[in-house]
Amino acid sequence: MPGQIVMYLLGGIFVIAITILGTLVSEKLIRQDQVVSFEAPMNEFIQILSRELEYNAYALRSLAQLFRSSESVEEHEFESFAALLLKQYGNISALAFLPAPVKQDAINGPAINAPVYWRTRNSYIGNSPTAFLPQKTVRQLIDQAMNSEKAVASPIVKAPEGGSYYAVVLQKVAANTGMVMMVIDVSFTLERIFDNQVTQGYALFEREANQYRLAVSTVAEQPRDSLNTTSGDHQASVVFFERNWQLVTFQNREVKYQWLYIGIPLAAFVLSILIVYLIAFSARLRVANREKERNLSDLQFAQKKLVEAEKIAAMGGVVAGVAHEVNTPLGIGITCMSHLQESVLEIKRDFDNGKLDATAFEAFMISADELVSLSMKNMRRAASLLTKFKKVDVIGSDSETELELVVIADLIDSFVVRFYNDYPDSTIKLTTHIDQSITLYTYPAVILDILSYLTSNAMVHAFTADQQDCEISITFPHGRKGTTLLFKDNGAGVEKSLLKRIVDPFFTTRRGSGFAGLGLSVVYNLVSSKLNSELTIEVDNGLALSFDIKDLHK
Repeated sequence: MPGQIVMYLLGGIFVIAITILGTLVSEKLIRQDQVVSFEAPMNEFIQILSRELEYNAYALRSLAQLFRSSESVEEHEFESFAALLLKQYGNISALAFLPAPVKQDAINGPAINAPVYWRTRNSYIGNSPTAFLPQKTVRQLIDQAMNSEKAVASPIVKAPEGGSYYAVVLQKVAANTGMVMMVIDVSFTLERIFDNQVTQGYALFEREANQYRLAVSTVAEQPRDSLNTTSGDHQASVVFFERNWQLVTFQNREVKYQWLYIGIPLAAFVLSILIVYLIAFSARLRVANREKERNLSDLQFAQKKLVEAEKIAAMGGVVAGVAHEVNTPLGIGITCMSHLQESVLEIKRDFDNGKLDATAFEAFMISADELVSLSMKNMRRAASLLTKFKKVDVIGSDSETELELVVIADLIDSFVVRFYNDYPDSTIKLTTHIDQSITLYTYPAVILDILSYLTSNAMVHAFTADQQDCEISITFPHGRKGTTLLFKDNGAGVEKSLLKRIVDPFFTTRRGSGFAGLGLSVVYNLVSSKLNSELTIEVDNGLALSFDIKDLHK
């Protein structure tokens, strides 16, 4: 139990550590994805916007230089140069040349003179370059331009018609000469750069008096009042003719795959739990295997002891059987010899005393002959039992060690012929069903011995005295294997409860009739040790015994 608690505690720590690691990896990947998929492109877009505005400043300086280089610029010259600039820079909507203001108004500022030359793009809406600006703003812008050597820009203003946002830039050509004007389409500039799959919208703020004023917004999902310089996904500062812009962009969520990285901590959590479970399962499996090995070892030990006990019991049975079978003829022989010894002593005593006559001697000779005959008969019987008992152990026998190529049909036919020669008056009918074409390497003498023992066993135990049609059938091959020999009789059979003991040495159902019970035991040992097969015994309208005759040369 303490070991399991420690294992679960370590597993919990492992799960927490892996989950935290997965969270850190997820955050790092999300940040890298943010940089790669949005921030890096935004920085590139801001640089493009800055270059675009620098090109506009260059165009304005070029137009101013045109008027500085000549005392009088004709209208066609202005038209040609302006057309070239409008064609080169798509965000410039109008170009104009304004004369220097001559009338000064202390209250309202310089007077606004009509432009001498001006050219607009076809998409520009307005009857003058500054039609969308308030008059006060125009005067302030002219005043700033006449008093500065640098270009000055107006605030971004939305045109009344069309909905586009514009900014006006003025630059003085020379004192008392006039100024050049450029109208920049801010909406076109921003949309051309930021109209892509990366951004969902943008907002442009202008800085005035240390405060940012929302000038342009394309973010439809958020009200204009809720937008500020920190509400977007990316912020950048842009300088436009001495005016500071703050550009805020919003990332397109539809093409953002960062939510996939959220699955990393979850996957790490699930994977760590799975690893802990597998480790715990393997630990339990090792414990179960050790327990199983212990149980198997105990079982093998018990089996070993059981086999030893069965061997001892079998040995006891064999000894008892041998003692029982051999004791009777030996007892009769000993009794005969003892009686003969007494008769010899008695006839010797009569001879020594001179009392031996012909009648007594003749009686002694008759009795001695009978005793010797009976003793020899029982000695031969004991010797025969011992010989049969020796045949039970066939494993160490060196007889018939050479394999022969045998035609099974010819071998069984020779056995049938020998049977009828040995038992010419037998009422038992032998029938065979043998494939004539089968030949294989085996021990023919062993097969003949097996058939002899089986036939003798059937003659003694299978058929009763009043049975008329006694038949023994031999079939080869039998069944699906193609190498099985079936020996079957139509006799009385045996009880199924005795099938396990029927091949034990000295087991017989006719103990008192002078049978030793060794026949099937010898058959079993011959089949298993010589033919490398198994003896199968079944009760099927008699007794059916089968075994495989294998090709032992393979």
